[in-house]
Amino acid sequence: MVDVPGHERFVRTMVAGASGIDLFLLVVAADDGVMPQTVEHLAVIELLGVERGVVALTKADLVDDELLEMARNDVARFLSETPYAGAPVVVVSARDGRGLAELRDALARVAGEAATGRRTGPARLPVDRVFTLKGIGTVVTGTLWRGAVRAGDRLIVQPSGISVTVRSVQMHERAVEAASAGRRVALGLRGADRATLERGVWLVGPEAARRHVPSRSFAAAVRLVASARTLKTGQTVRLHHGTAQHLAHLAFLDRRELRAGEEAVTIVRLDGLAALEPHDRFILRSLSPGQTVGGGVVLDAAPRRFRERGTHLAFLAAVAADDLSRACLLLAADHGFAGVAAADLAAVGMEPEEASSTLAALAGAGELETAGDGALRDSPTSSAAPSTRSSRPDERRWFAAGTLARVAAAAGTVLERRAGQHPDNPFVALAELAAAVPRFPLEALTVVAARLVEQGAVVERGGGYGLAGAGDALAPAQEALAARVGERLTAARFAPPTLASLEEELESGRRDLVTVLEVLTRRGLAVRADKDLWFARAAVDEARERLEEALARLVQITLAQYRDELGTGRRHAQALLEIFDREGLTQRRGETRVLRGRR
Repeated sequence: MVDVPGHERFVRTMVAGASGIDLFLLVVAADDGVMPQTVEHLAVIELLGVERGVVALTKADLVDDELLEMARNDVARFLSETPYAGAPVVVVSARDGRGLAELRDALARVAGEAATGRRTGPARLPVDRVFTLKGIGTVVTGTLWRGAVRAGDRLIVQPSGISVTVRSVQMHERAVEAASAGRRVALGLRGADRATLERGVWLVGPEAARRHVPSRSFAAAVRLVASARTLKTGQTVRLHHGTAQHLAHLAFLDRRELRAGEEAVTIVRLDGLAALEPHDRFILRSLSPGQTVGGGVVLDAAPRRFRERGTHLAFLAAVAADDLSRACLLLAADHGFAGVAAADLAAVGMEPEEASSTLAALAGAGELETAGDGALRDSPTSSAAPSTRSSRPDERRWFAAGTLARVAAAAGTVLERRAGQHPDNPFVALAELAAAVPRFPLEALTVVAARLVEQGAVVERGGGYGLAGAGDALAPAQEALAARVGERLTAARFAPPTLASLEEELESGRRDLVTVLEVLTRRGLAVRADKDLWFARAAVDEARERLEEALARLVQITLAQYRDELGTGRRHAQALLEIFDREGLTQRRGETRVLRGRR
C-alpha cells in the first residue's frame, strides 16, 4: 500500500505512487463526500489497470447518521459508474476506532484476490528518491514492480545503461536479505553516484535490459476519460510512467482526433528515452490546465515502420487482443524477405519460448516457413557481425508462406540474366544473388541455393552458382577460337603450348584464351594442369594409361623415366604426374611415384 496525497496539485505524486500497485484503498471523508480529486484519482487507478480495491469512508465521527448515510449513498452512486461498483465501502473513524477491524478484514480479503503476476521475472524498480548516507553511500528508494532484489545483485540503470551492484536492501528502515515485488525498498548501491541517478530512472535486471532497450517511441492503446477535451493527432501532453515524466506527442493511426471516452491505437513519441515494456500502463495529463485526460497500455515497446498502415493497425489490434498467431503472421508478411525471429516479438510482450512455439506451430500448419533446421539470424544489411549457425530456436528466422519460392525465382532470374550476358562464365557469387532479395538473411540464401543444387536446377562451382547447363555456350567468335585452341592442344598431345605461346601462335588476347580454355575444361575437352598450362582430355587419358602400364612393369617410376615414356619435356611430365597425384592414382615417395595403396 502506498500513501499518496489527495490534493489536485499532488496528482503527479499520486500517479507515481499508484503505478505498480495490486490494489487500492480509496479514502473519502464523510464530511466532504466525493470531491473532484476523488474522481480523478479513481480514473487514474482505472487507467493503471488496478482491478480491485476498498473504499474507506472516514471521519464518521464528524457527521450525524443522516449525513453519514448521504455520504455512503454518494460514494455508492459514484462507484456504480465505474468498474469498481462492487468494491467494499467501510465506514471508519480514527478517533473512536469505528470500522477499523472491518477495514482490515476487507483489505485482507481483497488482497487475497489481487493478481500477483508481476512478482515473477527480472527485477524492475522505478526510482522515486536518491540520496547519500554516510557510511552507506548512494541510496535509492522505490516500490519494486517485479521480481526480487537481494544484496549482491547486478542491476542496470535505464535509460543510461549504467551497471550497478546492490550493496544492501532495507524495508521500513530494517535490513533484509531480499525484497519481493510490491514492497517499498531502499537499496544501497555500488557503481553509481548521486550524479548518475535521479527520480524517474529504472533499475532492472540484466535479462530485462537485454530484451527491452529504452526507446523514444512506442505504440499503445490510448483511452481518454469521460471528462477530457478532444485531443488532436500531433498534440503534446505530459506522460507519467512509473516515477518518470515525459512530454509526449500523440499520433493516432486511424483518426485525426480522439474524443472523450474513446480509445485509439497511437504512436507515442517522447522528448527523451523511456524504459517502457509491453503491457506497461501510463497516464496522460494536459499541459495547461494540468488535468488527467487519459492513459493507456503499451502494445509495442519498439515499434517498427510498416509498409502499410492497415497492416500496422491489424498487427497492433492482434497484439491488443492477445491473438499471438495472427500478430506473427502479420509481422512476417510485412517483413517479407527479412523474416521474423522469436526475438522480434519481445517488444510486444512474447516470451522467447512462447514466440518460438507459436512460430513453429504456424510453420507446421503451412502458414509460415523456414529455410532449414539451423538458426538463421541476422540480415545481410544488419550492422551486426556475420551470422553463424546456432541451435537456439529463438534465433531461427521464419517467413510468410511462399517467400522461399519467391527467393528461388529471384535467384533464377539473376542466373538466367548472367548466363545470357556472360555465357562464357555464367557463375555468380552468393552476394550477387543476395542483391536480388534485399534483407533476406545470407545464411538462409545459402540454404535455398543448396536446395536448388540438390534439385539439379543450379550448379555450384568454385563458390559460385550458375544455371544447370549454362557455361558451355560461347559467342560465335569465341567458339571459333575454342575450336582452334582444342585442335592445338590435341595436336600437341603430351607437350601442349603454354598460355603465352598460345597468345603468340593464335594472335589472341590472354583474357579470351582463358575464357575458352575454362569452357573447354567445363565441357570435358581440356584439363588444367597449371596456372598457364592445359592438356587435351584425350592426351591426359592416354598418359594415364601409359603410366599404369609402366607401373605394372616397374612397380615405381621416376620423373625422368616417365618423361622418356611419353617422349615429352620434364615440365609437362611433372604436370601430368601432379594431375594423377591429385586424382589419387599415384603417390609420391621421394623421387619416385607408386600406385596409391601399393606398399
